[in-house]
Amino acid sequence: MEKAKKLSERLTHFLRLKSQPVGVSYLSDGETLPPKARKPRDRKVRITLCQAMTWARIYGWSVAVEKEDNICIPGGLALNLLTSPNASNEEILSRFMVEVGWVSREREGEQEWHVMKREYKTILLEPLYKATREPALVVVYGDPSQIVKLVHGYSYTTGKSVRTQASGRVACSDYLVAPYLLRAPIITIPGTGDRVFSGTQDTEIVLSIPYSLLASTIEGLKEAGSQVGSNRYPFVPYMLHQVQFPPLYEELARKVGIQV
Repeated sequence: MEKAKKLSERLTHFLRLKSQPVGVSYLSDGETLPPKARKPRDRKVRITLCQAMTWARIYGWSVAVEKEDNICIPGGLALNLLTSPNASNEEILSRFMVEVGWVSREREGEQEWHVMKREYKTILLEPLYKATREPALVVVYGDPSQIVKLVHGYSYTTGKSVRTQASGRVACSDYLVAPYLLRAPIITIPGTGDRVFSGTQDTEIVLSIPYSLLASTIEGLKEAGSQVGSNRYPFVPYMLHQVQFPPLYEELARKVGIQV
């Protein structure tokens, strides 16, 4: 898709991203995969969804994840790759988080989850620059200063704020499910799984946005803050001020005959 490629190039160039924006598509049974899409099981491994994201954004691979490829139980529940006849996925996730020690037993019923409502056979993650179809979402990893520029672009064209959602666990539900269900961008802080299993860096956070909102957000990047000279990235620090040194510096300078 030429449009997706151009959007990816503009986004990557403007924000100087260290990894590729990733287009995410949800495919039903029978929908055709790109010829070069990799299924983890073809490499004789099962992986987490956050690993698949790293394969796409760092390696530049198109990755097709199905039930047989997924090894992460919480992520599989959030994306509805796994189901049980005995309880809802939300109930299982809430119990799971208590049993493994991420939530106190007293708060089991107060957890909030975004779970995919229908079953899709395949979750397709493609680097946006080589997307073969119009994705549902675009996921961008960056440092906070890069992500806030995307917030500026979105806010400029919509007048709205961007919601931040983070619990430090099952972050794939925040960047793969919540923006899809809410039809709005979401910022999240990658949690333990992302840091341990998929190599997400300490400085990285995530903004996930519906593809339908990406073009206008990129246009907003150029305009937001332009009238005050703050529409660039990296941010330009203000340096037109005089710094103040500790008095001891001047005292020592005077002792050796230097006039400051």
